[in-house]
Amino acid sequence: MSAQVTLETPSSVRTDGVTRIAVLECEHGTLRDVHVAWSTYGPEDAPAVLVLGGISATRRLLNEDGTCGWWPGVVGEGAALDPAHVRLIGVDYLGSAGDSSRPAQDGDWPPLTTADQARALALILDDLGIDALHALVGASYGGMVGLALAAARPERVERLIVLCAAHRTHPMATAWRSVQRRIVRLGADAGAPGAGVAIARALAMTTYRSAIEFEQRFATSPLDVRRPRFPVDDYLDHHAARYARTVPAPALLTLSESLDLHNVDPATITARCTLVAFDSDALVPLSDMRALAGAFGPRGALHVVSTRYGHDGFLKEPERVGAIIADALAADPQVPVSLAPATHYAACADQAVRGGTARAARGAATIAARAGIGTDGQHGAVIAPIHLSTTFEFSGLNEKGRYDYTRSGNPTRDTLAATIAALEGGAAGIVTATGMAAITATLHLLRPGDLLVAPHDCYGGTHRLMTSLAARGSFRLELVNLTAADAAERVRTLRPRVLWIETPSNPLLRITDIAALSAAAHEVGALVVADNTFLSPVLQTPIEHGADIVVHSTTKYLNGHSDVVGGAIVARDTAVAEEVGWWANCLGVTGSPFDSFLTQRGVRTLHARMRVHESNARSVVELLASHPAVAAVYHPSLRDHPGHDIACRQQRGFGAMVSFELCGGIEAVERFVCGLECFSLAESLGGVESLVAHPPTMTHASMDAAARSHAGISDSLLRLSVGVEDEADLIADLERALERAAASSERRGSAVRPIPA
Repeated sequence: MSAQVTLETPSSVRTDGVTRIAVLECEHGTLRDVHVAWSTYGPEDAPAVLVLGGISATRRLLNEDGTCGWWPGVVGEGAALDPAHVRLIGVDYLGSAGDSSRPAQDGDWPPLTTADQARALALILDDLGIDALHALVGASYGGMVGLALAAARPERVERLIVLCAAHRTHPMATAWRSVQRRIVRLGADAGAPGAGVAIARALAMTTYRSAIEFEQRFATSPLDVRRPRFPVDDYLDHHAARYARTVPAPALLTLSESLDLHNVDPATITARCTLVAFDSDALVPLSDMRALAGAFGPRGALHVVSTRYGHDGFLKEPERVGAIIADALAADPQVPVSLAPATHYAACADQAVRGGTARAARGAATIAARAGIGTDGQHGAVIAPIHLSTTFEFSGLNEKGRYDYTRSGNPTRDTLAATIAALEGGAAGIVTATGMAAITATLHLLRPGDLLVAPHDCYGGTHRLMTSLAARGSFRLELVNLTAADAAERVRTLRPRVLWIETPSNPLLRITDIAALSAAAHEVGALVVADNTFLSPVLQTPIEHGADIVVHSTTKYLNGHSDVVGGAIVARDTAVAEEVGWWANCLGVTGSPFDSFLTQRGVRTLHARMRVHESNARSVVELLASHPAVAAVYHPSLRDHPGHDIACRQQRGFGAMVSFELCGGIEAVERFVCGLECFSLAESLGGVESLVAHPPTMTHASMDAAARSHAGISDSLLRLSVGVEDEADLIADLERALERAAASSERRGSAVRPIPA
């Protein structure tokens, strides 16, 4: 390390230094006697956070007067990255225009990769005495370098926060940069390198931003019709000239090439990763970010920000980006929780945890119990009031407030949507009138010609809707056994637009490996939808295992009292949530305020109810598994259940749905259900009362006999929704029913069947 200077700024302690690297072995050659400048901000004993930006960013996160450097609104006093709470580190890149990092001149450096930058970073961390970073926050090129460091030196990075950067470079972005480099070289050959850099930068500005922004800002008449000049020309000239004054041609060429040499294997990264994508980003398409998130599986969380600013969204949307960063840092107990904003960036927090800290600081039961509490600013009501109004007043002409018409938005419904989204760990939620409405709205993500892959044994209503829509040409449909050993490979081969998962399945409680199938689906660019109705977010959170969308029939466990019909959709990404929400509003399938209010009341007791449901179900399974009148029991808690091991990995419990087959056929079924006192013969599930259903004639009657047979649904199958009554009463009732069924099976002499996979 060379000269180091420490000084007090108005907001923190800043240290400037230079790391001298005698020899750096790079992927395409060797660098000698390289000087890399760095700056730190904040106390040395605070958690270390390295902050990296695009190729034109420098180490100066804060200016000498304490004002924000290149990332205002995200770095600084009171911002997400506040040097009062963390030790911020900024560096100049190898080959950059930084004033002491020795930029490449006249081609005397080998091509640099992001892995080479990562090697230099590791040496700088050694110089600073930092064994491991608590977090690395990287945007654009900085995100690529962060991924490279986490891949090459996983022990040095505990948490990654990556904005608009993927594990690979998109070919279209490479093509744009290739043209820019040609322009720079032409300028240099003509003796005007600055002009070449300026023109290349002007071209780059058209790729950093979005068509939406250009349409809104520059769709005006020419400034001069005699020599056509347009408003966009002034914009491009301004940015180009400013850039050319600070970035020499060799630095631009070196780092531009480094962008296109980037390639990282996500499988080598062990750090927890928060990814931020922008829906209008042309340089790093959303598909690449989704592929990276899919490769990370449960280690990664993808936030999609809808913006008109394209790739520059990380600079132009500081409040939204900062909230995501703060939430990610707040999940680390070594970082003060005060970093977290009062509300999430994601739509789930605005009402679900209002007045509190980030979701990571609260348990799910607390979120459910306290959702909406303290939101009545007028009267101080503890429980959020119900808003039954169908319409909302405008403050003036063309001055609409947050709400205008209840079909498109309602405070009571939004409170419920936010609560369910928070419980599922998603970015936003939509509440619908029924569970089938939730499925219908989600299926509108598909277009004619798109392929939907769904389980062959899905819920009868889902099966009927999907097959009917496919027959009308809304999309193509392939029904697949998603619990088979080759299911992941089949998904890769079929290359669907959407993969639909039900786990546990209805009614046979087959278990699908969410993580494995989500990874396979993401490899081919598919969205993954998981129906979580049977377990609720108390026992399973599919987004945590890679799903992109979760659907619910809130009629079931979420409401839990069999007195409200409803549905819900939760999306990992806000862009997806907005699209599905648009369809829900357009189709008119959003839920009513009164139903939402009742469901919210049910959600408050969800965790307490599920404990009793599960406890009773365990006793029921033990009885059925040992009774001679039972031919087969389907419940993932049983060690011989084919999905037992997967359930142990992805669930936090085995649930209260139990299916079984009786010896003796349909006659035994009739004897069993007639005379039950604590189990009502009825469809639906998840209420506090226990129910018994006969799937072939009830829940799955809409499937033809061949489809039911293919799904393994026999005429002797029964499904129990075990309620919260006294366990002894339930067991006694079932014992009497089994004795009645046994009398029938003795006459018929039926054999016990093995549990199907």
